Amino acid sequence: MTTQSRPPILLTMADYYGTLAAVRSLGRLGIPVTVAESKLLAPARWSRYVTRRVECPDVGDSDAFLEWLLRFGEAEPGHVLYPTSDDMAWLFALHREELGKHFRMYQPGVDVIYGLLNKQRLHDLCKDVGLDVPDTWFPEGEGDLEKVAAEARFPVLLKPQTQILFESHVKGSQVERASELLPRYREFLERNQYGRKLLDYDSKANRPMVQAFYTEAAQNIFSLSGFVDRTGELFVARGALKVLQRPRKLGIGLCFEEVPVEPELAEKVRALCKKLGYHGTFEVEFIRAGGKQLLIDFNPRFYSQMGFDIARGSPLPLFVYEAACGHEDRLGEVARDALGWKGGGQYIYCHRGIFELLLRAQGLSGRLKPDEVKHWREWYARNRERAVDAVIDTGDWVPWMVDVAMHLRSYARHPKGFIRTMVLDR
Repeated sequence: MTTQSRPPILLTMADYYGTLAAVRSLGRLGIPVTVAESKLLAPARWSRYVTRRVECPDVGDSDAFLEWLLRFGEAEPGHVLYPTSDDMAWLFALHREELGKHFRMYQPGVDVIYGLLNKQRLHDLCKDVGLDVPDTWFPEGEGDLEKVAAEARFPVLLKPQTQILFESHVKGSQVERASELLPRYREFLERNQYGRKLLDYDSKANRPMVQAFYTEAAQNIFSLSGFVDRTGELFVARGALKVLQRPRKLGIGLCFEEVPVEPELAEKVRALCKKLGYHGTFEVEFIRAGGKQLLIDFNPRFYSQMGFDIARGSPLPLFVYEAACGHEDRLGEVARDALGWKGGGQYIYCHRGIFELLLRAQGLSGRLKPDEVKHWREWYARNRERAVDAVIDTGDWVPWMVDVAMHLRSYARHPKGFIRTMVLDR
């Protein structure tokens, strides 16, 4: 098969950095990349490696987007389709049969995806394969909160049990005292809404969970990421340590360092995938606390810092592409190359623009002390030669300019949010 005859891939969520990483990875190989996006300021949309751009409804309107996707697939069958967010992973799985008529997919069923994206179901699965999880409570209603308050050690985290079609996208909040648990629980239910489609599937999905708070989460989250095939035998993984996030207590990863994969932990993750029947790319997060690795999240999709793994010899978008196309020989070749990758030094990952803004803003506000600001600047300078950036690429500059404009627009529209997260670290 020539490069020109290779099937195209359709990627959505062009404002996600995982999408940008996939566009660049596949586009550089000459694979045609179609990007579907409703927003103008979306970095991946403007990459030089995009072959074609198409307009689509906002993915927040899941019904309209799905209707458009089915029409697109019927009119132009043969694209590879793969999710870049929890919403897309669940929607593609829920409608796998209809989408599979028009798209090349490497998509497990909806029960598999929901088993990973719903924390209560995920925790049950982890116990079956010997993976440790944080102390967590899943109250059915207000009547269960008294028992939770008696058992938990405060402070605790009040978190959504799933991010699927979660309109506010908050990660969670800290509850300092037992007396605050009931009002905060009520506040969560009042302020945070889920999409109708998810509540039709699981009417209890909107109930928050209560989880033990670990101070180690600020700078001690280990990430195991990679690819697993349908058999569970082809398994490629890379390790990373999240060293800085925003906000620092509970937030989005900003800086990562390369660390070795722990074989025993990787084997348990493989066992989890095999037991549930999951195949595809994954990113699994753990908190290192009390001598244990506690699993806190499983992302069954392309993920934000995927470019870090691509730079370290694990081209995850290509794994998915070859698997979806049924190219078993090529998939095996890619796997052998990835498993044989030797590296050659300590790699880091950093979203440099936001990193610099955070240091300046929190340095001025006092949330970061001068010696902390110095530490992070020295950390970057020391590792600069092997730094992988979320957006900056010397051969593909436009996405970086769009990313800057995207963030400036967001901060101008939501100044309180900027002050809270970037200045005050809350």
